[in-house]
Amino acid sequence: MATKSGKSKIRNPQAPILFVDDDPIAHKIVSHYLKNWELESVYSARDALDALEKRNFVIVITDLVMPKMNGIELLHEIKARYGNRVQVIIITISDELDNLIEALDGGASDFLLKPLKQKELEEVLEHTLAKIKRWKRVMNLLIGKKSKG
Repeated sequence: MATKSGKSKIRNPQAPILFVDDDPIAHKIVSHYLKNWELESVYSARDALDALEKRNFVIVITDLVMPKMNGIELLHEIKARYGNRVQVIIITISDELDNLIEALDGGASDFLLKPLKQKELEEVLEHTLAKIKRWKRVMNLLIGKKSKG
């Protein structure tokens, strides 16, 4: 959902994003790409889990390859704790098809290859936010029907 100028038009302050990567350069790139988004960054999966305990993140973007706990393990932990309330996007430099399959089977909402492209990253975020808004709208309709019946 981009305007003619190419700038994204979805900005949702109620949808904070957590970026997880052990590479400081990746943090600089993503913070530049997403400078108009509500973004917080951490450098490990453990720090990500701590941040999720303290703040209501809606989207987590995580690298696949990290020391101690990788992105797939983080994905599984997030899904176990938060279910679909937190959407997880996996990013990686790996070109292994098995990684994509494992991430999607584990509940990742999307998968991007590095080097990241700003347009692709924003498209994935916009699609994820649109999906979340649609889910909330349907849930509210169903709750309204249940309370009337």
